[in-house]
Amino acid sequence: MKYENLINQIVTNVGGESNVETVVHCATRLRFVLKDESKFNADELKNLTGVLTALPSGGQYHVVIGNHVSDVYNELVSMYPSTVSNDLAQKDQEEKISDKKKNPLGVFIDTIVSIMLPMVNIMAATGIIKGFVILFNSLGWLASDSGAYNLLYGVSNVFFYFLPLFVGYSAAKRFKLDETIGIAVGAIFFYPTLVSLLSNTENVKTLFTGTMIQSNVATDFFGIPVIFNDYSTTIIPTILSVYFTAKVYHAFKGKLPVLVESFGTPLLTLLISLPVSVIIIGPIANVISSFLANSVMALYNINPTIISALLGGFWILLVSIGLHSAIVPIAITNFFINGYDVIFPMITAHGFAIAGAMFAIALKQKSQAQKSLAWSAGFSAWVPGVIEPALYGFILENKKLLATMCLISGVGGAASGFFGVKLVQLAPGGIFAVPGFIEQGGSGLPVGLVVTVATIVLSTIAGFVLTLMMYKNEK
Repeated sequence: MKYENLINQIVTNVGGESNVETVVHCATRLRFVLKDESKFNADELKNLTGVLTALPSGGQYHVVIGNHVSDVYNELVSMYPSTVSNDLAQKDQEEKISDKKKNPLGVFIDTIVSIMLPMVNIMAATGIIKGFVILFNSLGWLASDSGAYNLLYGVSNVFFYFLPLFVGYSAAKRFKLDETIGIAVGAIFFYPTLVSLLSNTENVKTLFTGTMIQSNVATDFFGIPVIFNDYSTTIIPTILSVYFTAKVYHAFKGKLPVLVESFGTPLLTLLISLPVSVIIIGPIANVISSFLANSVMALYNINPTIISALLGGFWILLVSIGLHSAIVPIAITNFFINGYDVIFPMITAHGFAIAGAMFAIALKQKSQAQKSLAWSAGFSAWVPGVIEPALYGFILENKKLLATMCLISGVGGAASGFFGVKLVQLAPGGIFAVPGFIEQGGSGLPVGLVVTVATIVLSTIAGFVLTLMMYKNEK
């Protein structure tokens, strides 16, 4: 195995296999939940070749690897299979340990992240395709009534159109539920017959009139009013419904006679969970989603320039301690509720400023190994938007450089807020984020796209020039 030696050293310095309650990974980090936290040897981990840094965050213990973390993770769980378990008792124990270490909000956010993470790649890919299709249409290169446009737009929209299915599948894996049942939960939220009730204007009743949760009721379930909303672009209703469904499923599993167990458990689960999901969980979750999105916009509208400058300026520091993952789910929820997001534009500049700094540092390095590392970290920040290699390898050890990167990022954030830049297609970080700023229905080049490209260019140049002026290769 390619990473066998590294993995053995990592496991040893987190207290051994028996000390690992569970391990997952994100874009660059292995995230451990440990039984005995005192066995986490951060100093030794930081000195390992192949580890950028190690730190505790939010009840988890992060070992930052870099872009190839998924390969390391796959080998780790194959070498130490007890670190990942499908056993329900193990899952319950994991939840109890996590609950002791994190507040409820932290548990909720980590759950959302773990469910959405497997979908990031396809989400980013379809977002890039949609951005270019819309751009070509606005420039007159691709007619909206052509077969090519409709087919390519279908390719770009397939993930978002069937979003509840993808979320249902991923949430089912997270909550140890049969994935096909998870898909069924997602499907009920855009089942055509139920969706058609939204357009029913006859015999419509209104509940909670005059309040923030005023809702129209077009039908009932044995006399119980059914508030059916448009859930096609929401994630929280499906996640909460799958969580409830998993509880129902495991309440019946193993309790029925063997003769009917195979179909009896899914039957009872669906009969109970799907009506409850549509009648109770969906409407409540929709209110929560709307509240989060409206809260973000209310805060943003206080002063878009200042708010964007603050988040942009502090983003690098949030990444350094792992707290950025608490904001990303809010941004994604904001996107799906409003159809656009204002959070991601605020942080556009940070990766490009760091990339420019890394290119300058590479030119100043005398060691060929350090030079190669700096170039690699720079391209990692500029192309996929992953800053951890640069951050832990070079930036954090130089306070002046760190402050400069935060300043450039803050100025870029202020520009996005001043011009009202919106992310209108979900896309990955780095240079591949550009198609996400191409608005639909306009003509020519959108303002958001122009401002974003200018931010990318100027942030890269500013990071490069200022670093070239101030950086001294002392180590």
